[in-house]
Amino acid sequence: MAAYTTIRRELLNARVYFIPAGEVVDANPALTATTAWPDNSPTTNYTNFQLHDTETIKCEKEFEEETFKIPKAAGGYTDDMESTLKKVTYTGTTAKTNSLLKQLEHGLSTQPVVGTAQSPFARNDDYVEGLAFIELQNKTGVVTERIQVWSRIRLTDAGEVGPNTKKLTYTLEVRDSTQNSYLLVA
Repeated sequence: MAAYTTIRRELLNARVYFIPAGEVVDANPALTATTAWPDNSPTTNYTNFQLHDTETIKCEKEFEEETFKIPKAAGGYTDDMESTLKKVTYTGTTAKTNSLLKQLEHGLSTQPVVGTAQSPFARNDDYVEGLAFIELQNKTGVVTERIQVWSRIRLTDAGEVGPNTKKLTYTLEVRDSTQNSYLLVA
């Protein structure tokens, strides 16, 4: 077994980008789909799709566990467990909204445009599918990790109207794609 590397204390922040399926990014004219992703270098290709000022982002994994009996060498049985990864979700919080989050909040068919009315709750689903790109950076702004996954974004808490700034919570549910990737940068 290889020795552990990249031993460090981490104080990280994140830049999170989400490009809905079907969008075209200037640097790569292909439509964004599970098999066609825009270049993530330079990161400025993604600027228009940033979920600004993400305060926290957390990765949560859901497993299915199965317990079964196996024979012991000395007789009798012991319990053994096998677990299978079922779902990976990133949960983020921000105090800034945008047209994508407004679309999810009000169930709109498309992202809203100022001055153009739409029927609220016209969608039967509560997500938009697309490409999520998460950059984790250290306290000096150096990118340490990049995560790029096909996902479904959901607005799980739109905050509340009141005297304080709304805090929104969104989830990025990872979907299957051969292009999903994780890169340890530094």
